[in-house]
Amino acid sequence: MDVRSAPVRLANTELRGWLRPTVAVATCLAVLLALARFGPSARTLGAAFLLCVVAALAVIDLEQRRIPNRIVLPATAAVLAAQFALDPRGTPLLIAIALAAGLFFYLPLLVSPGGMGMGDVKLAVLLGAALGQGVVLAIGVAVLSAFLVAVTLLVRDGAAARKSAFAYGPFLALGAAVAVLLG
Repeated sequence: MDVRSAPVRLANTELRGWLRPTVAVATCLAVLLALARFGPSARTLGAAFLLCVVAALAVIDLEQRRIPNRIVLPATAAVLAAQFALDPRGTPLLIAIALAAGLFFYLPLLVSPGGMGMGDVKLAVLLGAALGQGVVLAIGVAVLSAFLVAVTLLVRDGAAARKSAFAYGPFLALGAAVAVLLG
């Protein structure tokens, strides 16, 4: 049985009514915090762009269980173009970091095809391109927060939770926000 066929019901009808406004407010607060931390700069603009993109992707992943290529691929291209414009010599390292972040999520996909989606892999590439070495913090936060949710589900639902799945994009978005604001 494909684990994606038994999604965890994290977004019930009541939650869905609050999901988009809550994410919008949280994103605005994160952008304001980035502005307060970095001041008006290219870094703040890049942080705002990334936070808005990952927030949109988190909502879509929660609602539809997918991370659309039509958002994540152009966003990655835009980030890489901006990074190249700001620091052409640093771009090869960013590309290597982005590919390593994607590989980190691609390898489990090879072992257990139903466990992770390619959208999560592409989102990790975007985070690597945008955050550089800060992607390590973003992935760490994502993995830890997803682990805590998984343990909670195991405690709540017992062995039945092992056949369920949840969207991973929101955890990557949370990790990105933490990395932007603390990194």
